[in-house]
Amino acid sequence: MGEELMAAAPSGGGVPRNPTAGLIHSEGSEATRKMREQAKRRREAEAKLQLHLMETRNKSAGTPDPAL
Repeated sequence: MGEELMAAAPSGGGVPRNPTAGLIHSEGSEATRKMREQAKRRREAEAKLQLHLMETRNKSAGTPDPAL
């Protein structure tokens, strides 16, 4: 019975299954960084636009700005 256990495949350790795992592809990282920056700029622009629209609505309705 000891030999059967010894013949089993080792669990853990050894050679990694994917030899490229852990390598950083700079092109992908750069593209991801640019996409995140663009998304951040869009979110900021959207927030600024919403604030501007709220201010415009408040001015046209004659009500005071709740942010002040």
